[in-house]
Amino acid sequence: MRRFVTGGVGLVLSLLASTRGAVAQEEVVIPDDPTPPCTIEFIPAGPELSRGPEGLLEDTWPSGLPEVEPLPGRRIAMAEVFATGIGASDRFFVASRDGSGGHWVGRRGEGPGEYRFVRLVKPEGERLHVFDPMRMLRTVLDATTFGVVHTNHLEPLQFGADGLVLDDSTYVINGTMYSRDRAGYVLHLFNGEGEVVRSFDEIPVAMPGEEPIRGQWRELAPARNGGVWSGWRSEYRLDLWDVASGTRRRSVVRNAPWFPPHNGTSSRHPDRPNNPVIANIMEDAEGRLWVRIAVASDRWSECWEKAPPSEHPEAPEYTARPGCPSSEVRIEVLDPEAGRVLAAQTLPRNFGLLRLTAGEAFAVSADEFGFATVRQWRPALRPVNNSQGRQC
Repeated sequence: MRRFVTGGVGLVLSLLASTRGAVAQEEVVIPDDPTPPCTIEFIPAGPELSRGPEGLLEDTWPSGLPEVEPLPGRRIAMAEVFATGIGASDRFFVASRDGSGGHWVGRRGEGPGEYRFVRLVKPEGERLHVFDPMRMLRTVLDATTFGVVHTNHLEPLQFGADGLVLDDSTYVINGTMYSRDRAGYVLHLFNGEGEVVRSFDEIPVAMPGEEPIRGQWRELAPARNGGVWSGWRSEYRLDLWDVASGTRRRSVVRNAPWFPPHNGTSSRHPDRPNNPVIANIMEDAEGRLWVRIAVASDRWSECWEKAPPSEHPEAPEYTARPGCPSSEVRIEVLDPEAGRVLAAQTLPRNFGLLRLTAGEAFAVSADEFGFATVRQWRPALRPVNNSQGRQC
């Protein structure tokens, strides 16, 4: 049964049948707002972090655009996931957020505390959980000493976009599994020994000859009242899951004409802009959802050039023009209770926002030698016009 609730908020309440009985699912549809009531401010939250003068000659600082994760004790972890090629990053860097330096953790190998590819570094309490998809291994480290506390292999899966640690023995990974009972699901709940307890979030199956429009990649974030938020990369949809039961409790859907559902691929053509992609989500202390979206820039058509002739049948017709800004970052802040967009703005291209998490924001850029520079911010909302009485 489905009931439509009229009013300013597009709210759909569905009763979904399951083997355990009917489960209520709420869907909030948020329309575009040409004049959101708030603007986004980024307040400095610490010094700029970069290599010291010795960093160029010594291996003392990460390169490229590493993924950033805040750690206990005013530190951050930086994993060079895309810096030197998939499979090349066998360690991660821990930096003090006061700018006093840092050090590498891990090394290449097959023993405890050794890795082939550090894909995810996730803190939980006084532990760090390091996920290595090449070894299909989770390593739990003491967050202070970085000593190995526990290791376990994972049931085989192809890692997707993200993972989230719920406690020392429970974690969710976005990915694809090919066993009969797991195929078609993109979120998997693991126990402390690396066994899948439950798979959920089943993607629609396309009929033969049809192109699927639903992607498999999800961006994850903890919900403040329990559960996990899951953002679709290829559709403007944020699902709130009860992972214990594998039940979708709420979906927040943006009715945005500029973000139609797609198959997740870029166009790679000067006549067609790249599809928008949800790249990061965060729920703040007030229950607002912050969404970082990669969208085509106003210069996207300049950023493709004709590829050299090739006899390979899968060779692209166009290739990316080096250094051309084909995309930019759009930030939206949603109020799922009121069903409205609170703020929406496109950031300057040189801002480099890479991560929203735990009420903080991290911008990352590479210097002239390819080393990472991290800027720390605290995002906040400010009313555009207080006299109108629309509060943030």
